[in-house]
Amino acid sequence: MRPSVAVRFLVGVAVSTFGDWLTTFALAVVVFNATGSVAATAGYMLVRVGPRPLGAWLGGPLGDLTSPRVAIVGVALTQGALTAALAASLAFGRGLWAVFVLAGLSQLVGGAWQPLTGALMARLARGGARHSINLAYILLGSGMMLVSPAVGALLLPHLGPVPLVLGDAATFVVAAGLFFLVPVAGGGAARSLTIRAAAVGGFSAAFRLPIIRIVAVGAFSATVAITALQAALPALASQRFGTSADAGFCWAAVGLGGILGSLLALWRPLRTPAVILPGLVGEIACIGAVALAGGPAVDLVLLAASTASASLAQIESGVIIQSQAPEIVGRIQGAVSTSRFLGMAGGATLALLLALTVTWQVLVVILTLGGLLLLGASTLGPRSTPDPLTAATRVSPLVDIPD
Repeated sequence: MRPSVAVRFLVGVAVSTFGDWLTTFALAVVVFNATGSVAATAGYMLVRVGPRPLGAWLGGPLGDLTSPRVAIVGVALTQGALTAALAASLAFGRGLWAVFVLAGLSQLVGGAWQPLTGALMARLARGGARHSINLAYILLGSGMMLVSPAVGALLLPHLGPVPLVLGDAATFVVAAGLFFLVPVAGGGAARSLTIRAAAVGGFSAAFRLPIIRIVAVGAFSATVAITALQAALPALASQRFGTSADAGFCWAAVGLGGILGSLLALWRPLRTPAVILPGLVGEIACIGAVALAGGPAVDLVLLAASTASASLAQIESGVIIQSQAPEIVGRIQGAVSTSRFLGMAGGATLALLLALTVTWQVLVVILTLGGLLLLGASTLGPRSTPDPLTAATRVSPLVDIPD
């Protein structure tokens, strides 16, 4: 993999992620300030994450059958157009309906992002280079999560949400241009896919491989609790920090933790699938601890620790997924991403339904305990068995890693 190719890919990821977190933060604060309701903020989070499972599910076979580079360019341009329309609606005073409709449509399209970038990374890198590009991918994503909400927290009180959302739209266009310059061949699956193979092939392969099953269940379990906490962050910031806009600094702590976890992954003994399960446990447990904590400093440390643990797990998970047979990588990543986004949708739904009956602290603790139990159950599933989708063309011994 030529360095120039990797740079274009990674800068495209960084630019798009910066804009995405800018809008996520700005719109959450807009909804909370307009309504003063945690339930309304949870409703925004539900609309934001609810369409993503469908996008991820469709993105998996799309990444296997087509050029993931071309598909990513199309996704980025579509999201840019929808985000620009959202900014225009906010500017003309029709903010709330635009937030719920246009942001939802954008996230439906954006759900395909993870399966497509996973399929693209599998083609860009081989062998040890896969660890490096996954580490850089997580590091840059976390860096943008650190920088973008902090920038938003500083700019939102002075500029309002419209310039931030317009900035997000511009980042999609820039990212599309960068991905267009990545010289990756377009061929996908070696053969056409049946409807059944396209629909469930990725899930079948993922859940028959013990380590990827743990990754998929862990992604669901973690994001259920995380999304419920995200919906409550403006309220948490208002109660513990001073103002709802200080939620940007909570998101920044999450990004800082991701950076620290990525740097820890540079230590060679941590470059092993053995870090995945402990990393997922640490990610979920720290989220529950935030609900039980009570001060800004402790909250920020726990949020950072959660994503530091998550980063270690995500880097190794990406290497394992991308080391599967090339014609199934997109669908396996699509299955994992769909599980992650279903967790997000579930967390947002529960936060919306229960926000009026229990405190956000109780909700997050309950979801944390449930997530840890579900993750534990995933380790007790059946051992790996031959999969017709991958058995003939396996390219890595990683698929045979035991429980």
